[in-house]
Amino acid sequence: MARESSLARYGRLINLIPMLYANPSLEIAEVARDLGITEKQLLDDLNLLWMCGLPGHSHLELIDMNFESGFIEIIDPQNLARPLNLTPLEVTEILLGLELISAAVDPSTLVLLDSVRTKLAEALPSSPRVSDAIRVEREEPSTDVAGIRSLLLQAIAEEKEIVATYRSLSGRELKERRLIPLQIVTRDGHDYLSGVEHGENVRKVFRLDRFDHAQLGEESESITPLLILTEPLPRTLRIEVPEERAFLADRVNAIQVGSSKDRVILEFRYFEAPFAARVALAFGAGTQLIGSGPETSEVAELLERLLGQVRDAYAQRQ
Repeated sequence: MARESSLARYGRLINLIPMLYANPSLEIAEVARDLGITEKQLLDDLNLLWMCGLPGHSHLELIDMNFESGFIEIIDPQNLARPLNLTPLEVTEILLGLELISAAVDPSTLVLLDSVRTKLAEALPSSPRVSDAIRVEREEPSTDVAGIRSLLLQAIAEEKEIVATYRSLSGRELKERRLIPLQIVTRDGHDYLSGVEHGENVRKVFRLDRFDHAQLGEESESITPLLILTEPLPRTLRIEVPEERAFLADRVNAIQVGSSKDRVILEFRYFEAPFAARVALAFGAGTQLIGSGPETSEVAELLERLLGQVRDAYAQRQ
């Protein structure tokens, strides 16, 4: 007999609940025969359903049944008549997760994420301000990133240089650069150009939305950069979190580097400070940043701003 797939069993479990609810006191042998499975398979299904409960509670909060007599009886089944509602805390956790995802996807996927966020807000009309507060404003590029990207891809295909005006990290300084474009990579929702500046033999990385202007130049010379760098260099942040939330580390590729009483120290890599701030926020109350320096201060400032938005949203609900 072929082994049953998880998808087939999942479909049967979903259909089994309304079937039992609409037909109380069915005989186990009869139900197994109607479903085309053995009595052992049915008992395994019933035990699985019986052990499914709400997070943090037992099976008694969702479904309780008795089938030891050979008949299946659902006890106090009113909870099965309507779908479960998400609590404000659960909605907040989901929205935080969506924000983490949105930092590393392309713009076309953001449309789908925004649709999910809208549906969550509609399903919980009492907490629309919380949804808005958690949502981090995305930077609007001052240049046509799509146009710059198209030009760079053309330059790469035709093996030509580009002459471009590039803004500094602060945005206050413009500098003309003559580049040999090699590759475009995407990280944390931003596009980067990996290329070699004219007169140098070192590969560098430039963010596309910081190009103020660009145009095709002459055909590029064949060179071999001394430094091979296909991605922007990551930064590292350490945070101290309560021990009961350490399981979230796997979701953000963080590793444990230390521990103390009831607390653990995690370390993760990031490319953009807003992303690091959202990761720290996702670990909840009691999270502390470890270290000093301008990079940590930037993350701390963004984190405090996010916390202020969440506090203001909850205060307005009172």
